[in-house]
Amino acid sequence: MMGIKFQLLFLFASVRYAAYQELSGPERVNINDTETYSCIASASTSSIMYSLYREQTLVEAKNVSTPNVANFSVSFHSESDAGAYKCKAESNDGDQIKYSDSIGVTVLAPVLGVRINSIPDPPILKVHSKLTLSCFVKQGSNVTYQWYFDEQELLPSPSVRINQSSLVIDHVNFNDMGTYKCKASNEFNMETFRINSSSIEVTVKVPVSNPEISAKIAFINDGMVYASVSCLSHEGDLPIIYTLYRDSRFVTNYTAQSRREGQFLVPAKYSGNLGTFKCKAMNGFVSKYSQGLIIDLAVKMTSDPDPLIPGHKFTLNCSVAYEHQGPYTWHFVQPGSNKTESTNKNQLIVTSAESGRYYCSVNEQISNWIEVPGQDSSLQPVTIAVSIATIVLLILALGLICYCIAHKANRFSIA
Repeated sequence: MMGIKFQLLFLFASVRYAAYQELSGPERVNINDTETYSCIASASTSSIMYSLYREQTLVEAKNVSTPNVANFSVSFHSESDAGAYKCKAESNDGDQIKYSDSIGVTVLAPVLGVRINSIPDPPILKVHSKLTLSCFVKQGSNVTYQWYFDEQELLPSPSVRINQSSLVIDHVNFNDMGTYKCKASNEFNMETFRINSSSIEVTVKVPVSNPEISAKIAFINDGMVYASVSCLSHEGDLPIIYTLYRDSRFVTNYTAQSRREGQFLVPAKYSGNLGTFKCKAMNGFVSKYSQGLIIDLAVKMTSDPDPLIPGHKFTLNCSVAYEHQGPYTWHFVQPGSNKTESTNKNQLIVTSAESGRYYCSVNEQISNWIEVPGQDSSLQPVTIAVSIATIVLLILALGLICYCIAHKANRFSIA
């Protein structure tokens, strides 16, 4: 019961100190204007502290004798000065506080400072990806927007969604390439304002494919090997930027403008293995990488048939790990003579296999050798085997004869 009485007394005191609270002033103002907002509250106290707020921000506070009105001069320098304004009345003893209803203030301003943002930024897109363009204004109230593509007004369609300040194409194609801009307009003080944004260039491209890498030895000079490395992406719009790496270390860049292939001339100290090369291709999207290519100068020779048969036709193959257009040098080391032969192909056909050793060389590197045994040497194992067998038989025969003679002599001595 005492609690109820206390609440009634508190409510009575609230009405006594601030029975009502009002805020008056314009709801629509022009930018750079100064307007007056008035606060008044009924109270029996000698003075009231009035405070004017925009949202949660204090604009101004003043102490006013009752029953006078508190007038606040508010200057609107930008659209950020718009918002909900309300007034707080506080009794001079600080016991009672009352707020007025809010006034929603709109700041009217001519349109100014138009620009376009894009997602992605920059607007370089692959086919069938999504494009979003947004038109922003620095200031301007009640703004309407128009969109233009290649200087022609762009209207909504099944493929293009336009919602005032935004333009969305869910699946771009090559027909969507071009320049876009927006126009922002509004009415201010009985005058029409129209401002165009700057143009933004939208590019639709095919991303690069994983490049293929190949290499050949251009030339050798003074202990240096000059390798010509080629990178080629079969898909992707030009220009394509190729980056070459050697053993994971950056070597150099090459921009392919008019042809798809990127070429590099890489000097290296002469050695059997020049390292592992890899190239990266990029044309505005995710970078793509080639497989690693080991440039090994080692030369390998094989034969068909294997092993070679003396006196028969055979084929020699000389191969390297890199691209090589010749020459291939063939070496024949035969009893009593050495011969060499040069071809532009890595294959050599020999009509009749002569005894000796065969090998090839490329870029001063020598291959393994393949040997054709001579006719005589091929029979040596059989001859040796026959000779040994004959000797063994002779030894056995002699032993048997000696045994027979000794046995016969022994018989005669007994008799």
